[in-house]
Formats: sequence, C-alpha cells, structure tokens
Amino acid sequence: MRKGQSFIIEFILFFGISFSLFVTISYYFYNQNFFLNEMIGESTTDLINKQISTDIVMANSCKSCDTILIRDKIPSQIGGYYYKIKMEDNCLNTTLYSRKLFSNQGAIFNLDKTFSLIGETKSENKRIEIKIDNIDNKIEVK
Repeated sequence: MRKGQSFIIEFILFFGISFSLFVTISYYFYNQNFFLNEMIGESTTDLINKQISTDIVMANSCKSCDTILIRDKIPSQIGGYYYKIKMEDNCLNTTLYSRKLFSNQGAIFNLDKTFSLIGETKSENKRIEIKIDNIDNKIEVK
C-alpha cells in the first residue's frame, strides 16, 4: 500500500470509531434523561397528592361553612410531563403521561368515608379548584 492510501484508510477508521463512540454516548445520555425525568415525575405525583389532601383537610376544618372553594397553583408539568388529577372510587388519583402511564392513588385522610369525591382537572390549567360542599357531603376537583 502506498503512504497516501494508508493515511486515508487510517482517517476513515478513526472517523468511524469516533462517530460510533459519539452515537453510543449520545444514546446513553438521551435515555438517562428520560429515565431521570420519569423518576422525578413519579416521585412528584406523591407530593401533588399530599398538597391537594392538605388543602382539603385545612378547608374541611370549617364545619360551619356550607361551601368552601379553594384555588391553588399547581405546576403545569412534573418531570417534563403533563399529568391529570382525578377523584374517583373514593380516592385521589394523579396520573402522569410519560412514555409509560404512571398513576399514584391515595385516600384523603379518611374523608372518603363521609364525602363523595368527584371531578378531574389537567395540569395544563396551572391551577386547581377544590369545592367542598358540607351540605351534600361532596368534594369536587375542577
């Protein structure tokens, strides 16, 4: 082989190895980013449930009030994903829309025994309205 040909083959091999190394590292960091976003989102859904439960318990302490309306801000995304808050089957359910559907359920400090829980809201609204009706024993999320 001539000196020029070996130099070109060396350059092509070096470029191929460098490119494949770059693609492998990029793919690793890309998947790591998704994994961390999902992990953050899944752990934060529990915090969202606790925030809403705390709002409900604080407002429910007023037994002489007929109707209570709570307006609270919520993040539009957690872990880079949108989510939905829904009250169904006598529990609070926060569903995260990521590559895999993740749902976190929890009771609201035994209020589900005396109140019927209804309603849902999506995180794009950036706020949540909780209406507590002590006359009809309903808690509604809007």
